[in-house]
Amino acid sequence: MSTEEPIQPQDATREDTSMQDIPTSHGDGAGGGDAGKAPRKRPRLDLAVDSRERKRGKTMFGLVLGTLNRAKNEDKARNASDAAKKRQLIEQRLQDKLKKETDSVRRAEEAKKDKTSANRKEEELQLKDSIHKLRRTRLPLLANFLSTSDQIPSEEDISSSPPPSTNPLAPIPRTHPPPVFYLPAILLPGQEAFLKRRKAEVKEAAEKEWISFRDERKAGIEEITNLRRRVAEEEDRKKTEQPQHNPEHTENTNTASDVKMDDDEALAQDKTEATTTVSSTIKPDNKEEPTTATSDQPSAKDMDVDDDGARTDGSKTLESDSTKGSTSAVVPPPSGEAPPASERKEEPTLMQADEDDAVEY
Repeated sequence: MSTEEPIQPQDATREDTSMQDIPTSHGDGAGGGDAGKAPRKRPRLDLAVDSRERKRGKTMFGLVLGTLNRAKNEDKARNASDAAKKRQLIEQRLQDKLKKETDSVRRAEEAKKDKTSANRKEEELQLKDSIHKLRRTRLPLLANFLSTSDQIPSEEDISSSPPPSTNPLAPIPRTHPPPVFYLPAILLPGQEAFLKRRKAEVKEAAEKEWISFRDERKAGIEEITNLRRRVAEEEDRKKTEQPQHNPEHTENTNTASDVKMDDDEALAQDKTEATTTVSSTIKPDNKEEPTTATSDQPSAKDMDVDDDGARTDGSKTLESDSTKGSTSAVVPPPSGEAPPASERKEEPTLMQADEDDAVEY
Protein backbone atom coordinates (compact mmCIF):
# COMPACT_ATOMS: atom_id res chain seq x y z
CA MET A 1 0.00 0.00 0.00
CA SER A 2 2.90 2.30 0.68
CA THR A 3 4.13 1.92 -2.86
CA GLU A 4 0.75 2.82 -4.40
CA GLU A 5 0.28 6.07 -2.45
CA PRO A 6 2.80 8.28 -4.35
CA ILE A 7 1.40 7.10 -7.72
CA GLN A 8 -2.07 8.53 -7.11
CA PRO A 9 -1.09 12.24 -7.09
CA GLN A 10 0.72 11.84 -10.42
CA ASP A 11 -2.39 10.35 -12.05
CA ALA A 12 -4.45 13.12 -10.66
CA THR A 13 -2.14 15.76 -12.00
CA ARG A 14 -2.27 14.14 -15.46
CA GLU A 15 -6.06 14.14 -15.44
CA ASP A 16 -6.11 17.79 -14.39
CA THR A 17 -3.79 18.82 -17.17
CA SER A 18 -5.84 16.89 -19.73
CA MET A 19 -9.04 18.48 -18.53
CA GLN A 20 -7.42 21.88 -18.73
CA ASP A 21 -6.19 21.33 -22.28
CA ILE A 22 -9.55 20.20 -23.68
CA PRO A 23 -11.53 23.43 -23.15
CA THR A 24 -8.70 25.56 -24.44
CA SER A 25 -8.61 23.60 -27.66
CA HIS A 26 -12.37 23.93 -28.09
CA GLY A 27 -12.16 27.60 -27.39
CA ASP A 28 -9.49 28.07 -29.99
CA GLY A 29 -11.50 26.15 -32.55
CA ALA A 30 -14.65 28.08 -31.87
CA GLY A 31 -13.10 31.49 -31.58
CA GLY A 32 -10.49 31.37 -34.34
CA GLY A 33 -11.99 29.66 -37.36
CA ASP A 34 -9.68 31.46 -39.72
CA ALA A 35 -6.65 30.30 -37.82
CA GLY A 36 -7.78 26.65 -38.04
CA LYS A 37 -8.22 26.86 -41.80
CA ALA A 38 -4.76 28.29 -42.40
CA PRO A 39 -2.40 25.81 -44.17
CA ARG A 40 0.36 24.30 -42.18
CA LYS A 41 3.84 25.47 -42.96
CA ARG A 42 6.39 22.95 -44.14
CA PRO A 43 9.19 22.43 -41.67
CA ARG A 44 12.45 23.96 -42.71
CA LEU A 45 15.58 21.89 -42.98
CA ASP A 46 17.96 22.39 -40.20
CA LEU A 47 21.18 23.34 -41.92
CA ALA A 48 23.00 23.59 -38.70
CA VAL A 49 23.66 19.84 -38.62
CA ASP A 50 26.62 18.38 -36.95
CA SER A 51 29.61 18.05 -39.27
CA ARG A 52 30.08 14.47 -38.19
CA GLU A 53 26.62 13.48 -39.44
CA ARG A 54 27.19 15.27 -42.75
CA LYS A 55 30.46 13.43 -43.25
CA ARG A 56 28.72 10.17 -42.43
CA GLY A 57 26.04 10.85 -45.06
CA LYS A 58 28.64 11.70 -47.68
CA THR A 59 30.54 8.53 -46.85
CA MET A 60 27.44 6.36 -47.22
CA PHE A 61 26.56 8.03 -50.52
CA GLY A 62 30.08 7.48 -51.77
CA LEU A 63 29.94 3.81 -50.79
CA VAL A 64 26.67 3.35 -52.67
CA LEU A 65 28.05 5.02 -55.79
CA GLY A 66 31.23 2.98 -55.56
CA THR A 67 29.27 -0.27 -55.32
CA LEU A 68 27.16 0.64 -58.34
CA ASN A 69 30.18 1.69 -60.38
CA ARG A 70 32.05 -1.48 -59.44
CA ALA A 71 29.12 -3.65 -60.53
CA LYS A 72 28.93 -1.69 -63.77
CA ASN A 73 32.64 -2.14 -64.43
CA GLU A 74 32.45 -5.86 -63.64
CA ASP A 75 29.58 -6.23 -66.07
CA LYS A 76 31.58 -4.45 -68.77
CA ALA A 77 34.63 -6.61 -68.09
CA ARG A 78 32.52 -9.75 -68.18
CA ASN A 79 31.02 -8.76 -71.51
CA ALA A 80 34.44 -7.86 -72.89
CA SER A 81 36.04 -11.19 -71.94
CA ASP A 82 36.65 -14.00 -74.44
CA ALA A 83 34.12 -16.29 -72.82
CA ALA A 84 31.47 -13.60 -73.07
CA LYS A 85 32.32 -13.01 -76.72
CA LYS A 86 32.05 -16.72 -77.43
CA ARG A 87 28.76 -16.87 -75.55
CA GLN A 88 27.40 -13.93 -77.51
CA LEU A 89 28.58 -15.51 -80.75
CA ILE A 90 26.86 -18.78 -79.87
CA GLU A 91 23.68 -16.96 -78.92
CA GLN A 92 23.77 -15.03 -82.17
CA ARG A 93 24.21 -18.25 -84.13
CA LEU A 94 21.32 -19.84 -82.28
CA GLN A 95 19.14 -16.82 -82.96
CA ASP A 96 20.05 -16.89 -86.65
CA LYS A 97 19.40 -20.61 -86.84
CA LEU A 98 16.04 -20.24 -85.09
CA LYS A 99 15.07 -17.39 -87.38
CA LYS A 100 16.12 -19.38 -90.42
CA GLU A 101 14.15 -22.42 -89.31
CA THR A 102 11.11 -20.26 -88.57
CA ASP A 103 11.31 -18.67 -92.00
CA SER A 104 11.72 -22.05 -93.67
CA VAL A 105 8.72 -23.47 -91.80
CA ARG A 106 6.63 -20.43 -92.68
CA ARG A 107 7.62 -20.66 -96.33
CA ALA A 108 6.86 -24.37 -96.36
CA GLU A 109 3.39 -23.71 -94.94
CA GLU A 110 2.77 -20.98 -97.50
CA ALA A 111 3.95 -23.27 -100.31
CA LYS A 112 1.63 -25.99 -99.07
CA LYS A 113 -1.31 -23.57 -98.99
CA ASP A 114 -0.44 -22.29 -102.47
CA LYS A 115 -0.31 -25.82 -103.82
CA THR A 116 -3.69 -26.70 -102.31
CA SER A 117 -5.23 -23.47 -103.58
CA ALA A 118 -3.82 -24.03 -107.07
CA ASN A 119 -5.25 -27.55 -107.21
CA ARG A 120 -8.66 -26.39 -105.99
CA LYS A 121 -8.82 -23.48 -108.44
CA GLU A 122 -7.72 -25.70 -111.28
CA GLU A 123 -10.51 -28.17 -110.54
CA GLU A 124 -13.08 -25.38 -110.31
CA LEU A 125 -11.86 -23.86 -113.57
CA GLN A 126 -12.05 -27.21 -115.35
CA LEU A 127 -15.61 -27.71 -114.10
CA LYS A 128 -16.68 -24.23 -115.22
CA ASP A 129 -15.02 -24.74 -118.59
CA SER A 130 -16.92 -27.95 -119.22
CA ILE A 131 -20.21 -26.33 -118.13
CA HIS A 132 -19.81 -23.29 -120.37
CA LYS A 133 -18.78 -25.39 -123.34
CA LEU A 134 -21.87 -27.53 -122.88
CA ARG A 135 -24.13 -24.47 -122.56
CA ARG A 136 -22.58 -22.85 -125.63
CA THR A 137 -23.37 -25.88 -127.80
CA ARG A 138 -26.57 -27.17 -126.21
CA LEU A 139 -28.64 -24.02 -125.60
CA PRO A 140 -28.65 -22.88 -129.26
CA LEU A 141 -29.78 -26.37 -130.25
CA LEU A 142 -32.64 -26.34 -127.73
CA ALA A 143 -33.70 -22.94 -129.04
CA ASN A 144 -34.82 -24.65 -132.28
CA PHE A 145 -37.60 -26.46 -130.40
CA LEU A 146 -40.77 -25.35 -128.70
CA SER A 147 -41.51 -26.21 -125.11
CA THR A 148 -44.79 -26.76 -123.32
CA SER A 149 -43.77 -24.03 -120.88
CA ASP A 150 -43.28 -21.39 -123.62
CA GLN A 151 -45.72 -18.53 -123.81
CA ILE A 152 -46.18 -18.09 -127.55
CA PRO A 153 -47.92 -14.85 -128.57
CA SER A 154 -51.15 -15.13 -130.51
CA GLU A 155 -51.60 -14.13 -134.15
CA GLU A 156 -53.06 -10.80 -133.15
CA ASP A 157 -49.90 -9.87 -131.24
CA ILE A 158 -47.55 -10.78 -134.08
CA SER A 159 -47.70 -7.34 -135.64
CA SER A 160 -46.73 -5.69 -132.37
CA SER A 161 -43.08 -6.25 -131.49
CA PRO A 162 -42.90 -8.28 -128.25
CA PRO A 163 -40.55 -7.08 -125.53
CA PRO A 164 -37.18 -8.83 -125.53
CA SER A 165 -36.68 -11.46 -122.86
CA THR A 166 -34.62 -10.42 -119.86
CA ASN A 167 -32.59 -13.65 -119.65
CA PRO A 168 -32.84 -15.92 -122.67
CA LEU A 169 -30.39 -18.42 -121.10
CA ALA A 170 -32.48 -18.87 -117.97
CA PRO A 171 -33.37 -22.49 -117.22
CA ILE A 172 -36.85 -23.69 -118.01
CA PRO A 173 -39.14 -23.47 -114.97
CA ARG A 174 -39.99 -26.84 -113.53
CA THR A 175 -43.62 -27.79 -113.57
CA HIS A 176 -45.71 -30.85 -112.93
CA PRO A 177 -45.78 -32.59 -115.33
CA PRO A 178 -42.29 -31.53 -116.47
CA PRO A 179 -41.98 -29.48 -119.68
CA VAL A 180 -41.54 -31.27 -122.99
CA PHE A 181 -39.68 -30.06 -126.08
CA TYR A 182 -41.46 -30.54 -129.42
CA LEU A 183 -41.37 -29.24 -133.00
CA PRO A 184 -44.48 -29.33 -135.17
CA ALA A 185 -44.16 -30.35 -138.78
CA ILE A 186 -45.90 -27.17 -139.88
CA LEU A 187 -45.27 -24.10 -137.79
CA LEU A 188 -47.78 -21.37 -137.28
CA PRO A 189 -46.74 -17.81 -138.05
CA GLY A 190 -46.59 -16.97 -134.35
CA GLN A 191 -44.51 -20.05 -133.54
CA GLU A 192 -42.15 -19.35 -136.41
CA ALA A 193 -41.61 -15.76 -135.31
CA PHE A 194 -41.14 -16.88 -131.71
CA LEU A 195 -38.50 -19.45 -132.65
CA LYS A 196 -36.67 -17.01 -134.91
CA ARG A 197 -36.52 -14.36 -132.22
CA ARG A 198 -35.46 -16.82 -129.52
CA LYS A 199 -32.68 -18.30 -131.68
CA ALA A 200 -31.12 -14.91 -132.18
CA GLU A 201 -31.37 -13.99 -128.49
CA VAL A 202 -29.97 -17.32 -127.26
CA LYS A 203 -27.09 -17.26 -129.71
CA GLU A 204 -26.11 -13.72 -128.79
CA ALA A 205 -26.37 -14.41 -125.04
CA ALA A 206 -24.37 -17.64 -125.33
CA GLU A 207 -21.56 -15.85 -127.17
CA LYS A 208 -21.44 -13.07 -124.57
CA GLU A 209 -21.36 -15.62 -121.78
CA TRP A 210 -18.54 -17.53 -123.47
CA ILE A 211 -16.47 -14.37 -124.02
CA SER A 212 -16.81 -13.32 -120.37
CA PHE A 213 -15.87 -16.81 -119.21
CA ARG A 214 -12.88 -16.86 -121.54
CA ASP A 215 -11.51 -13.73 -119.87
CA GLU A 216 -12.18 -15.27 -116.46
CA ARG A 217 -10.45 -18.47 -117.51
CA LYS A 218 -7.40 -16.54 -118.69
CA ALA A 219 -7.11 -14.73 -115.35
CA GLY A 220 -7.57 -18.00 -113.47
CA ILE A 221 -4.86 -19.72 -115.51
CA GLU A 222 -2.45 -16.88 -114.78
CA GLU A 223 -3.21 -17.10 -111.06
CA ILE A 224 -2.72 -20.87 -111.03
CA THR A 225 0.55 -20.46 -112.94
CA ASN A 226 1.83 -17.95 -110.38
CA LEU A 227 0.92 -20.23 -107.49
CA ARG A 228 2.63 -23.22 -109.06
CA ARG A 229 5.72 -21.12 -109.85
CA ARG A 230 5.99 -20.07 -106.20
CA VAL A 231 5.68 -23.69 -105.12
CA ALA A 232 8.41 -24.70 -107.58
CA GLU A 233 10.68 -21.89 -106.35
CA GLU A 234 10.20 -23.04 -102.76
CA GLU A 235 11.07 -26.62 -103.70
CA ASP A 236 14.19 -25.46 -105.55
CA ARG A 237 15.22 -23.36 -102.56
CA LYS A 238 14.86 -26.38 -100.28
CA LYS A 239 17.01 -28.46 -102.60
CA THR A 240 19.72 -25.80 -102.73
CA GLU A 241 19.68 -25.29 -98.96
CA GLN A 242 20.15 -28.99 -98.27
CA PRO A 243 23.93 -29.67 -98.21
CA GLN A 244 24.94 -32.27 -100.73
CA HIS A 245 27.91 -33.37 -98.61
CA ASN A 246 27.87 -32.65 -94.92
CA PRO A 247 31.41 -31.52 -93.93
CA GLU A 248 31.05 -32.83 -90.39
CA HIS A 249 29.90 -36.20 -91.68
CA THR A 250 32.77 -36.41 -94.15
CA GLU A 251 35.24 -35.38 -91.46
CA ASN A 252 33.88 -38.04 -89.12
CA THR A 253 34.06 -40.67 -91.85
CA ASN A 254 37.62 -39.65 -92.73
CA THR A 255 38.62 -39.82 -89.09
CA ALA A 256 36.98 -43.21 -88.71
CA SER A 257 38.72 -44.49 -91.84
CA ASP A 258 42.07 -43.17 -90.59
CA VAL A 259 41.56 -44.87 -87.25
CA LYS A 260 40.58 -48.08 -89.01
CA MET A 261 43.66 -47.93 -91.22
CA ASP A 262 45.85 -47.35 -88.17
CA ASP A 263 44.25 -50.34 -86.45
CA ASP A 264 44.77 -52.50 -89.53
CA GLU A 265 48.39 -51.45 -89.77
CA ALA A 266 48.96 -52.14 -86.09
CA LEU A 267 47.28 -55.54 -86.42
CA ALA A 268 49.38 -56.41 -89.47
CA GLN A 269 52.52 -55.29 -87.64
CA ASP A 270 51.61 -57.46 -84.66
CA LYS A 271 51.06 -60.41 -86.97
CA THR A 272 54.42 -59.92 -88.66
CA GLU A 273 56.15 -59.63 -85.28
CA ALA A 274 54.44 -62.81 -84.11
CA THR A 275 55.48 -64.68 -87.24
CA THR A 276 59.08 -63.45 -86.92
CA THR A 277 59.23 -64.53 -83.28
CA VAL A 278 57.83 -67.97 -84.14
CA SER A 279 60.26 -68.38 -87.02
CA SER A 280 63.16 -67.24 -84.83
CA THR A 281 62.24 -69.83 -82.21
CA ILE A 282 61.94 -72.61 -84.80
CA LYS A 283 64.95 -71.81 -87.01
CA PRO A 284 67.71 -72.77 -84.51
CA ASP A 285 66.28 -76.29 -84.18
CA ASN A 286 66.07 -76.64 -87.93
CA LYS A 287 69.62 -75.39 -88.32
CA GLU A 288 70.98 -77.71 -85.66
CA GLU A 289 69.36 -80.77 -87.19
CA PRO A 290 71.58 -81.01 -90.28
CA THR A 291 74.73 -80.23 -88.28
CA THR A 292 73.99 -82.87 -85.69
CA ALA A 293 72.93 -85.29 -88.36
CA THR A 294 76.14 -84.77 -90.30
CA SER A 295 78.33 -84.91 -87.24
CA ASP A 296 76.75 -87.81 -85.35
CA GLN A 297 75.04 -89.76 -88.07
CA PRO A 298 77.29 -91.95 -90.23
CA SER A 299 77.08 -91.56 -93.95
CA ALA A 300 75.02 -93.77 -96.16
CA LYS A 301 78.20 -95.30 -97.64
CA ASP A 302 79.43 -96.45 -94.23
CA MET A 303 76.06 -97.94 -93.43
CA ASP A 304 74.94 -100.84 -95.52
CA VAL A 305 71.41 -99.48 -95.81
CA ASP A 306 69.36 -98.96 -98.91
CA ASP A 307 68.33 -95.51 -100.05
CA ASP A 308 64.73 -96.21 -99.21
CA GLY A 309 65.69 -97.11 -95.69
CA ALA A 310 67.79 -93.97 -95.36
CA ARG A 311 64.90 -91.89 -96.58
CA THR A 312 62.55 -93.49 -94.12
CA ASP A 313 65.07 -93.09 -91.29
CA GLY A 314 65.66 -89.46 -92.18
CA SER A 315 61.96 -88.73 -92.33
CA LYS A 316 61.51 -90.51 -89.02
CA THR A 317 64.21 -88.47 -87.32
CA LEU A 318 62.91 -85.23 -88.80
CA GLU A 319 59.41 -86.09 -87.67
CA SER A 320 60.63 -86.89 -84.16
CA ASP A 321 62.62 -83.63 -83.98
CA SER A 322 59.74 -81.57 -85.28
CA THR A 323 57.38 -83.13 -82.75
CA LYS A 324 59.86 -82.36 -79.97
CA GLY A 325 60.52 -78.79 -81.13
CA SER A 326 56.98 -77.56 -81.80
CA THR A 327 53.64 -79.24 -81.54
CA SER A 328 52.08 -76.93 -84.12
CA ALA A 329 54.18 -78.40 -86.96
CA VAL A 330 52.39 -81.77 -86.90
CA VAL A 331 48.64 -81.70 -87.45
CA PRO A 332 46.98 -85.06 -86.81
CA PRO A 333 44.17 -86.03 -89.14
CA PRO A 334 40.63 -85.84 -87.80
CA SER A 335 39.22 -88.88 -86.07
CA GLY A 336 36.49 -89.38 -88.65
CA GLU A 337 38.77 -89.16 -91.71
CA ALA A 338 41.11 -91.86 -92.94
CA PRO A 339 44.85 -91.06 -93.30
CA PRO A 340 46.20 -90.41 -96.81
CA ALA A 341 47.54 -93.22 -98.95
CA SER A 342 51.15 -91.99 -98.67
CA GLU A 343 51.03 -92.21 -94.88
CA ARG A 344 49.42 -95.65 -95.00
CA LYS A 345 52.25 -96.84 -97.24
CA GLU A 346 55.00 -95.35 -95.09
CA GLU A 347 53.78 -96.92 -91.84
CA PRO A 348 54.77 -100.51 -92.70
CA THR A 349 58.18 -99.34 -93.91
CA LEU A 350 58.75 -97.58 -90.60
CA MET A 351 57.82 -100.74 -88.75
CA GLN A 352 60.21 -102.87 -90.87
CA ALA A 353 63.24 -100.65 -90.14
CA ASP A 354 65.82 -102.24 -87.82
CA GLU A 355 66.90 -100.67 -84.61
CA ASP A 356 70.51 -100.61 -85.84
CA ASP A 357 69.52 -98.29 -88.67
CA ALA A 358 68.11 -95.66 -86.27
CA VAL A 359 70.26 -92.67 -85.45
CA GLU A 360 71.09 -91.98 -81.84
CA TYR A 361 71.63 -88.41 -80.67
